[in-house]
Amino acid sequence: MTTRRKTVGLKREGQPLASRRGRHSGAWKNVVLSRDEQFALKRTALLREAARAFSARGYHQTSLVDVARTLGVTKAALYYYVSNKQEILYECHMMALDFGDQALAYALENGRTGREKVVLLARRYLELLTSEIGSCAVLSEVNALEADNRERVVKRRDEFDQRFRQLIGEGVADGSLRQVDPKLTVFFFMGAANWLTRWFQPQGEHSGEALAAAFSDLLEKGIRAE
Repeated sequence: MTTRRKTVGLKREGQPLASRRGRHSGAWKNVVLSRDEQFALKRTALLREAARAFSARGYHQTSLVDVARTLGVTKAALYYYVSNKQEILYECHMMALDFGDQALAYALENGRTGREKVVLLARRYLELLTSEIGSCAVLSEVNALEADNRERVVKRRDEFDQRFRQLIGEGVADGSLRQVDPKLTVFFFMGAANWLTRWFQPQGEHSGEALAAAFSDLLEKGIRAE
C-alpha cells in the first residue's frame, strides 16, 4: 500500500501546513469528489471530532490514542490524516479564524449601518463556530501552540480584532452605536464567545443558532444608540 504522505513536524510532501489548508477550498464544487477532496472532507471531520475529545478531557491530558479510540479508528489510521496533536490544535484555531473572516465578509455584504454590521458579524461568527466545531475548548489553548504556529494564529487573530473594532467605530461615527470603546467591546464579545466554546454541546439545551441569536441580541442592546 502506498503511503499518502511523509510528515516532518507540520509539513506534508514539502508543503507548509498553512499552504495545505487552502488547497481543497472548492471541495463541494464538483458533483463527483476527487480523491484529494474526499481526503480533505474526511480530515476536516476528524479535526472536529478530535477537538471535541480534547475539549472533554483537556488538550494536555488527551493523547492521540484517546482520540483514535473516540473516533473508533486505529492510531495508524489517525496518522494518515494528521501528524500529531499540535496539528489538530493549530487547525482548530485556523478553522475558527476562517469563520471570523467569513462572518466579517457576510456582515460587510449585508449590513448597512455600523450597528447592523457588528450584530451580523457577531451572530454569523457564533453560528459558524457552534455548527462546525461544536464544543471546542481547545481554542483557549493558544499558549500550547508551538512558536511558529502561535505567531500565525495571533497575527490573524489581531487582524480580525482590528476589523471588528473598525466596524464598531463606524457605528459610533454614524450614530447607530453609542459612544463605546471599540477595544473593550471586542474584548467583551470575544471573551463571551471563547467561554461559549468551553461549555456548548451540540445536543444540549440550546442550539447553536439560538445561542448565536441570544448573544448577538445582548451585544446589540448593550451598545446601540438610544
